[in-house]
Amino acid sequence: MSNRADCIDIGSENCPCYLALTGDCLVCSRLQGREDCDCDWKGVCVYNEFIQGNKKVNNPRKDHPVKIVFKKYYLDDLVVLGLLVGKGFAIKAGRPGSYIFLRAGTGESFYAAPLCVMEADIEAGIIAVAIKIISAKTKALAEAEDSLMVRGIYRNGILGIGSLTSMLKTGKKVLIVAKGIGLAPAILAANYLWQKNRVDLVIDTEKISEDLMSDYLHEGEGIIRFLSLNEESHCLDLGDILQKEQYDLVVLLTSDHFLEKIGKIVKERLPNTWLAVSNNFRICCGEGICGSCTTAAAGGEVIRMCKCNTPPDYL
Repeated sequence: MSNRADCIDIGSENCPCYLALTGDCLVCSRLQGREDCDCDWKGVCVYNEFIQGNKKVNNPRKDHPVKIVFKKYYLDDLVVLGLLVGKGFAIKAGRPGSYIFLRAGTGESFYAAPLCVMEADIEAGIIAVAIKIISAKTKALAEAEDSLMVRGIYRNGILGIGSLTSMLKTGKKVLIVAKGIGLAPAILAANYLWQKNRVDLVIDTEKISEDLMSDYLHEGEGIIRFLSLNEESHCLDLGDILQKEQYDLVVLLTSDHFLEKIGKIVKERLPNTWLAVSNNFRICCGEGICGSCTTAAAGGEVIRMCKCNTPPDYL
């Protein structure tokens, strides 16, 4: 991606979005209120699409009911739900970094919680999401029996997603590091990349479910290692693994603490490798409207992290 702060939805069926209405488009200078056009987007002109579409949002995402086809507890606070969403929705959900907003049908809209897709069964039209039960939102989801309200697909669960989906298509060496609920997007990414690449995984040993991995992690070329990322000796072991294997891409799906800690190790051992990380910003609306996920980039620019997909080093 040539633009350091690309919009994840640009050129998709969801573009132009709500930000075009408010003059806050991440890419188009005309929609930002300037007279000149200085974007480097090579696709269909966003400004033209907005004007020709009578200045309306294109294909806005809306809540719709989906049936719960299965529910399985793997730990006391970890449950997986299978949702019947249809083949078209499942196809979109199969891309790494995909997530949805999910809420109970009787709940208010602010009960919607963003959840990464763990598996997309296209033929059956079913997606699986893993829910870590923490508080009111996730408790309500875990207690649901028949149906839920879903909104999506959203695409920005992993920052630096271009390194997974376009730049590294075949014959590459990839390492995915996952901790906690980060195992869910790790499973989707590993199963996607295993089609044409070697994918190794490092999985933190704290509160993991071997049954979950057995049910959802497919087989492919690569090695699965279990380390305790809280232990300095294991982090040193991870650094040795990086040095030895010389990965083309490293994907970190952990909390911010470990993103910083392991990210430094990656940059020390493999300074030129591609790096992608989980999007841990506080995503509330997914559309760039509420501002809960805004942050300042390295150059001082304020960006909306639910929409902006940028290399991790830019933040």
